Amino acid sequence: MPSNASECEVSSPLEYVPGSPDTSSTPPESDDESISPNLSFMKGRVSSARKSVRIPDLCSSILSTEPVVNANYEKVKLEADNWIKEVFQFDENAAKKNVKADFALMCALSAPYADEEALRMMVDWHNWVFVFDDQFDEGHLKNDPIKAKEELDAHWAILEGRNPPVQLHENPIRYVFQTTWDRVKKVHLQEHWKVSHKMYFDGLLGQVKVAHSQSAFTLTVDEYMNFRRATIGTEPSFALVEYAHDISISQKYLSHPSVRECERVSADLVIFVNDILSYRKDLEQGGEHNLILLLRAQGFSEQEAIDQIGDMILECYRSWYKALAELPVWGESVDKEVLRYIEACRTIALGNLHFTYTSERYLGNEGAQIRETRIMSLPA
Repeated sequence: MPSNASECEVSSPLEYVPGSPDTSSTPPESDDESISPNLSFMKGRVSSARKSVRIPDLCSSILSTEPVVNANYEKVKLEADNWIKEVFQFDENAAKKNVKADFALMCALSAPYADEEALRMMVDWHNWVFVFDDQFDEGHLKNDPIKAKEELDAHWAILEGRNPPVQLHENPIRYVFQTTWDRVKKVHLQEHWKVSHKMYFDGLLGQVKVAHSQSAFTLTVDEYMNFRRATIGTEPSFALVEYAHDISISQKYLSHPSVRECERVSADLVIFVNDILSYRKDLEQGGEHNLILLLRAQGFSEQEAIDQIGDMILECYRSWYKALAELPVWGESVDKEVLRYIEACRTIALGNLHFTYTSERYLGNEGAQIRETRIMSLPA
C-alpha cells in the first residue's frame, strides 16, 4: 500500500505489468510439461449424484465470537433494497434475489456500531460492488482486458474528479459508485479510500488477464492468494468500516507491518471461507477462481484440498496473534484508534463468515445445517 496520497496519484491504477511484484501480476507460462495442471477433474463436473465433504470448523479462534448486528439493519436494508431496485431497474425475480442475498446483513455484522447514515452508505457500496464485480467474474468483462480496463478507468475517473458527476441515466453502476464517493468526500479518509480502490481495481484487471490467458490453473498457491487478496474486496471494506465507525488513523500507522499483517489475515480468512462455502456453486456454474479447484488441478482430492485450507486457516490465527504481539506502543490516542481499526479487520472476516452461512447466495437454505454438521454435499 502506498504510504502517502501522492504515491497513489502519480501511478496509473490500471497499468498492469506481467511479472511485477504487484498483486495483479500474471505468472509466466512454463515450458515444463511436468508441472502442467491435471484438469481431468473438470470434465463432467456436475451430475445428478451427490457426495459430501467435511469442512473445517470455520467459527473458531478469532472468529469464534458471536457477531453483533447493527441496530439499524432492518430499516436500512428495506430502504437500500428499494432504492437499488429502482436504480438498477430490477425485475421482480432479480429484486427478490437481491433481497435474499442480504448484503445489508454483511454490513450490519461488519460495522455493528455504525449510525444509520454510515450503514446505508456501506450497503449501497456493497450493492454496487457485487453487481460491478460480477461483470469481471462471470459477465462480459471476464475475458476482455481492453473493455475491463475501460470500465475501471471510468470508475477511477470518478475518484479523481476528472469528469462531471455521473448521472443515473448515463450509467447506473457508475452512478451508485459516484454517490458512495460523494459521501466519503465529506470525511477525512479520502486517501485510504483511493488507495484501497486502486489495489482492488489493479487486482480485477489482473484477474481478467489471467482468465484471458487461460492460466488460472497454472498459478501456485502463493500467486493465487496474492491476486485474490486484491480482488476479494477487503481493502475497500477496511476503509468502509474506518468511515462507518469514524476511526481516525493516518496512513503512517496503517502502513505498519503489524497492521498490514492483520489486514492480510482478515483478507485470507475471507478468501478461505468464500472458497470453501462457494465451492458447490462454483462447481455448478463453472467458476474458476477457487482455491479448491486450484489444489485439485495440482492432484489433490476435494477432501485433501479442503483439509489443506483448514491448515492455512490455523496458520492465519497464529499470524494474527504474532502481529498483535509485535505491535508497537505509540501512546493512548494512537493506540486506541489502531486497536479499533484492527478490530474492524476482525469483524469484517467475522461478518463475512456469518453472512456466508446465513445468506442464500451460496448455500441456499442449508447454511445453518452445514455450519452445525460441517458436512457439505456436492455434485458428483
